[in-house]
Amino acid sequence: MIYIGDRDDFYEEGVSPRQRRVFVLRWNPSIFSFTRNDFEEYFGRLKGVIPSNSKPDDLWTIWDWKEVMHRDLFVMMLVGQEVNGIVWGGFLGGMPFQFEDEKGNLSRSRYIEMTTMYMHRIENTGMLTAEKLIEAIPEVDWLHGHSGELISIESAEKLGLLLVKELKDVKESDDIFFDSFCDKKYVLNDILTFMCPELKSRLIAMGRNTCKTTDNVDELMIQIQDEDYSNWDKIEEHLVLDELNGIML
Repeated sequence: MIYIGDRDDFYEEGVSPRQRRVFVLRWNPSIFSFTRNDFEEYFGRLKGVIPSNSKPDDLWTIWDWKEVMHRDLFVMMLVGQEVNGIVWGGFLGGMPFQFEDEKGNLSRSRYIEMTTMYMHRIENTGMLTAEKLIEAIPEVDWLHGHSGELISIESAEKLGLLLVKELKDVKESDDIFFDSFCDKKYVLNDILTFMCPELKSRLIAMGRNTCKTTDNVDELMIQIQDEDYSNWDKIEEHLVLDELNGIML
């Protein structure tokens, strides 16, 4: 691996101080080396039903590699199939890199590491389908384009709200995975915290910031107070802000 080092100085210090950005990765199992069987193995290892002595190989191509920073977010878009849509998502980590072969030739594509927060079998759950994404965020071309495309902050906020709307009511089953370290509530917290700056601004205006030291949205995290998701009406009424802690960085 050859890591790409032409990054700003702050990159070496860890998490970017800017608003976290969201990248749409794409996967077409009809033409990608990552197959449906690979998906099932990856899913099974995350769920713990397929034993493994090592974690899954969490690498993917990133088109807008010059824009990505450690702990930005991604969604994986299944395309070219009968049922298309977002099938997993989480954080991007480390630095973008290229592979080097034995002759010293570098891969044309750049790659980035992934940490998966949620994953599901879309044919069984019916969540986050292309039809729902196109209706909610029509300005993004969900079904076409390169893998690893950056979307705007405004589109990312719409996506974050849709993710929470879809994921909050899903029941635990063999077809859904949430990061066991975080569980569903904290996965939803992370999505809202890092994808929804306007929502955080509204919470500040509503007096729902419990942090006494800052009202900078980049330094605040969203916390869900009420997990009775079926009774949610206005999302703001069930959330508060607190100081962003080191665990989430």
